[in-house]
Order: sequence, then structure tokens, then C-alpha cells
Amino acid sequence: MKTIFDKANMMTGLVVIAMMVGVSGQAGMFPFSYTDSGAVPQGGTTFSAEHVISSITMPDPSITSIELILTFNNSVSLGATSDLSTLRGSLNLGTDVSSPYVSFTPVISSTSGGNAIYDVTFTGSSGTPGAGFDGLNPNGTWGLVLWDTGTTGFENGLVGWNLDITAVPEPVNVALGVFGVALAAGGGIKWLRRQNKTAAV
Repeated sequence: MKTIFDKANMMTGLVVIAMMVGVSGQAGMFPFSYTDSGAVPQGGTTFSAEHVISSITMPDPSITSIELILTFNNSVSLGATSDLSTLRGSLNLGTDVSSPYVSFTPVISSTSGGNAIYDVTFTGSSGTPGAGFDGLNPNGTWGLVLWDTGTTGFENGLVGWNLDITAVPEPVNVALGVFGVALAAGGGIKWLRRQNKTAAV
């Protein structure tokens, strides 16, 4: 016959297991849409935009992937006199010269509503440049920089851009949280044992 202690131990185990299973599914995707628009200049100057992200509130968020979507004015970007292959860009996290960034060359992946879409996902380690931003905290200043190495005199037009961030809680702190719950549950079991002994006297 199971005592109250057995039941308490069983419940503690189930709680910890349930939390661990839940932790494995806590990754979240956070979409951000920006309306920065304008011509991407030729001749050595750049188009740039910066936005501060501070709304990702999971405990110590850690980036696992970044999806960047650029929308260009199709009538300009794919015009007979324009050459999209001369576009270059970088996506930066931070404002220091040593801040991590990725470099890219936009290639149209689809069209929508008369616009041309460039869609790429960055995964991998961070650097200057890096392959991605894995493991970094996504809260901070994100910067998009575009420039055109062409000399046609016809500039590509950016309509807007999106940044979709996938992040997970920092594993160490999640594990500590689970451990803390287990310790609290263990304290409850000790209290139940004392109550049971008192009732048996």
C-alpha cells in the first residue's frame, strides 16, 4: 500500500519530468517588420537603418536562427537598366566596430504584389563577419546596411524589411530553474514526512 511519501515522491518526479519536456519546446519565433524604404545608392555611399529590440522577455534569450526578408520595388530592382547582382549588404547586432555581423549578396527568391523578395536564414557562429548570430542575446540594436557597387546610375529601391528571430532560453538558467523546483518539492516531502511521523505517535 502506497504511503503519502510514495505519492509525494511520484508527484515530484512527474512535475520535474513535465517541466523538462516543456523546456525542450520553449523555443520562440519573434517577428519584426520595418518600413524603412528608399533607394540603395551607388558611388560608395550606403542605405542604412537601425532598430532597437527589447521585447524578447524569455529568460536570457539565445539566438538559434535569424531570417532576413528584404522587399524591393520590382519595377526598379528588376528593370532592364538595373542590376541587382551589384547589391551588397550587412546585418549587424550592436553599434560598435567590433559588433558581430553577417555579410550577404541579395538574390531574388520570389515576387509578391509587384515586389521582389529576398529571403535568407542565417545560422551559425557569430563573428566579424560570421555565419550567423547563434548563442547571442537578440535584445539590442539591429542595423541593416545596403550599398550598390554598380555604376549604371539606376538605383535599386528598398520597400521594407523583416527580421524573424528564433530564440531559446539560456540552457544553464533553465536547468537551474528546474533544479530549484526539485529542491522546493523535496522540502515539501520532508514536511510531509514530519507530519506523518507526528500523526503516527
